[in-house]
Amino acid sequence: MLCRMSQPLIIDCDPGIDDALALMLAAGSPELELLGVTCVAGNRPLDRTAPNACRVLDVAGASGVPVYAGCARPLAQPEPRSNLVHGDDGLGGAALPLQRPPEAQHAVDFIADTLLRAQPGTITLIAVGPLTNLALAEIKHAGVLRRAKALLVMGGAAFRRGNVTPHAEFNFWADPVAAHVVVGADAPLTVFGLDVTEQARMSHEWIESLSELPGRSAQAAHAMLSGYQTKEHLLHDACPVAYAIEPALFAGERHRLSVDWQPGETEGRLLASPAQGDDGGALLMRRVDGTRLLSLVRERVAQLP
Repeated sequence: MLCRMSQPLIIDCDPGIDDALALMLAAGSPELELLGVTCVAGNRPLDRTAPNACRVLDVAGASGVPVYAGCARPLAQPEPRSNLVHGDDGLGGAALPLQRPPEAQHAVDFIADTLLRAQPGTITLIAVGPLTNLALAEIKHAGVLRRAKALLVMGGAAFRRGNVTPHAEFNFWADPVAAHVVVGADAPLTVFGLDVTEQARMSHEWIESLSELPGRSAQAAHAMLSGYQTKEHLLHDACPVAYAIEPALFAGERHRLSVDWQPGETEGRLLASPAQGDDGGALLMRRVDGTRLLSLVRERVAQLP
């Protein structure tokens, strides 16, 4: 029987409760080889998001995965745009111990160095926060994002209302210039915007079912989700990780994408038009089997310590 090789992977994130579930999903999936986790200011400032990634990985038994702190502010704004949906600590008040600091190397340099050292088309790059780190890597090393096997981005709202303004989803609004750079980088891009992630709804019963699992990871996930300061519990950031594991969960179409990056009412809006013929474009996800997605996340969290 053939042994399937695990997929080398970098996750760029801003933990954040749904980021934490994405990290747990990756840590619990033998199909993925998590090379490193890079962090950016987003859901909370960088001095919270990078330590949070360390906390979540250590709880999930992935203390050998290095964490790198990256950009503390957007490319063209003096201060980060954050929110309190995830609580002041970013993890819903769940008391997870901090056992190590992030690595000394900057996240942007880790991303670029890893992609430049590897053979093109071998490393998957997943981004589930503002795209500042990825954009700066592309600015410093033009064409580096094209070296990825796949660039899976959670962000944008092409055909529905945004969740932070009527026009924009949070990650693209938090650094619209960075989103513009990344979307325009001609990388092998797949986008998981609100068009699909708002279908990934966690019921109260599903959240409570995590508390019935014995591992500390499941208990931590339940504690974090119980502290979510929002009416809707959505698995935004787990979507691209789940796609890397089981692509058949999702369906979408190829579109030509651009981002409204200039300050104003529509700042951060994702614009999409169907790709024609050999026009290429990016894969924009539109549908997900939410039941199977929830089953996958619960199954993999249950396998963690």
